[in-house]
Amino acid sequence: MDLIQLTILSLVQGITEFLPISSSAHLILASSLFNWPDQGLTVDIFAHFGTLLAVIIYFRKDILEIISSFDIRNADNLGLCLIIATIPIAIIGFISKDFVSSYLRTEIIIIWATVIFGVFLLLSERLSNQDKEINQITWKDALLIGSFQVFALIPGSSRSAVTIIAALFLGFSKSSSARFSFLLAIPTLSLVFLGEIIDFTFAENISNLGSLIYVSFLSFIAGMLCIHFFLKLIEKIGFLPFALYRFILAGFLIFF
Repeated sequence: MDLIQLTILSLVQGITEFLPISSSAHLILASSLFNWPDQGLTVDIFAHFGTLLAVIIYFRKDILEIISSFDIRNADNLGLCLIIATIPIAIIGFISKDFVSSYLRTEIIIIWATVIFGVFLLLSERLSNQDKEINQITWKDALLIGSFQVFALIPGSSRSAVTIIAALFLGFSKSSSARFSFLLAIPTLSLVFLGEIIDFTFAENISNLGSLIYVSFLSFIAGMLCIHFFLKLIEKIGFLPFALYRFILAGFLIFF
């Protein structure tokens, strides 16, 4: 795999992991445009590590506050809510891993998922009250958002999109919906990374270690920038541009 392919795939992964526009759809489009072979599990592992590191470092103060205020006796505690929201995808993801790999990673499913969840993104913004903040979240809210996150197993849906959609329908503001989605990425991406690292053989990849560190670094930088500007702009621009972009992306996927 050459440097150009590694660079583009790393940047695509880092940016699209946190935007509600589907990383899998973009990776397929990039591969189709340049006629690239599948990048393989190893590149995915190091790209996910970079994005995981980005969200941990960006929200380091929030994480410390969540840890210091964690209270197992309070079901509506933010830390406990994040744990509750992670449980559905941890269970369903483990059970359906082989099914998803074998039957859902097709171009037609990715195209339909890109369009359908684009429509839901539009509806969630138009029909919600958006008057609740993240500190008002309850364990029931967290469970519903976590249940929606299961749809992220469908390639083309976007993990950030489905969790933001659920939060908006529950009445949370745009920025609070995005913030909870990003915080939820920490335990979720940790599970993904651990699941992938099980199949990783370090001895077989030692010769490519420099390239893999490069992948992690670029994904990390792209992820940090994406989170920062997304949170700064989302209350101003809303989710309409992202929904429209998803429809355009689906058109490109059909064409290619």
